[in-house]
Amino acid sequence: MKNTPYNSQHIPPQAPGNRQGFWSQMARKGVHFPFTCNNHHVPEKELRSRTPSELKKLKTFESDIYSEREIHDITFPWWGLVYFYAVTFGKFIALYMMPLAFVLLGIIYLVTNISSQSSIDILTFLLYVLIPSLLIWWSFSFFNGKLPIKTLFSLSRETGMVTLYGFGNKVRFSHPFVEFDCYLTTSPTPQGFINYQLFLVHRYNGYKHGVPIGRFINGSRDLDEYKRLWNMIQAYMDVSQPLPDIPMNEPFRHKDNATVAYDKAHNRKPDFWFSMDDEAFEQAVTKIVEKQNSEPPLGEVIPIPTTDSIATTPNTASA
Repeated sequence: MKNTPYNSQHIPPQAPGNRQGFWSQMARKGVHFPFTCNNHHVPEKELRSRTPSELKKLKTFESDIYSEREIHDITFPWWGLVYFYAVTFGKFIALYMMPLAFVLLGIIYLVTNISSQSSIDILTFLLYVLIPSLLIWWSFSFFNGKLPIKTLFSLSRETGMVTLYGFGNKVRFSHPFVEFDCYLTTSPTPQGFINYQLFLVHRYNGYKHGVPIGRFINGSRDLDEYKRLWNMIQAYMDVSQPLPDIPMNEPFRHKDNATVAYDKAHNRKPDFWFSMDDEAFEQAVTKIVEKQNSEPPLGEVIPIPTTDSIATTPNTASA
């Protein structure tokens, strides 16, 4: 079944899960989202992630990160996060804190009896803070505004594979989409709110890691939005269904056979999203969101055929 695209119309029989591994057992205590029929719902956050005017400014839409074939969720390596925060802090000091400090020093020098030596000492200290801050901020230009990134996980519509990466972009594991179960876990925040996390948990291996697909709408506190996200991911992976109808997918819709057939059957304009200005876009999104809120966030449950045989799906990497 490896490298076979996921097709909800032809799902091969699946063996029962073995529920091994402490982390997998804990994740399965969350809310299970079953495989469902596509109801064309998408999270509001994904609809609003990029306006048509913002997308039109991009030099190219097709990349190794996001296309009709595969999605890569990316993040900074640990040192990249530290450097990013250092640059942000350095910029804040140079642009806001230091000018204010120099103004205050000037006022203090003019209206008080502070000695010239004390003023020089304070000025020297401020320069010791300002110069490193400017250097850290200026060093960011060497990256041309971009830091090295690493892939956290990938979803391939083309091959049907879900892949989780670890340190150094090494593959932790890679398995067919249909072999994963979707679970929503919850945890309290320091402010007393509920923090939702949506994971794909492999059914047959006790990995200590899940695939954190909830990152696509990270921070949302709407339970139904996570259900719509699961619907959207299923639709993206399902070669029998059109690509989810969000602005980010518009440049690729004509490259996917199922999407072309759907758009033709429903008389969808090729530039449905891109023909709008931002005001029309806002109105269209509001209308879609209102319609979605009046309907169940997930479609009918797909009965997954089962078999009594023992699963023998291989581990592709150490987890």
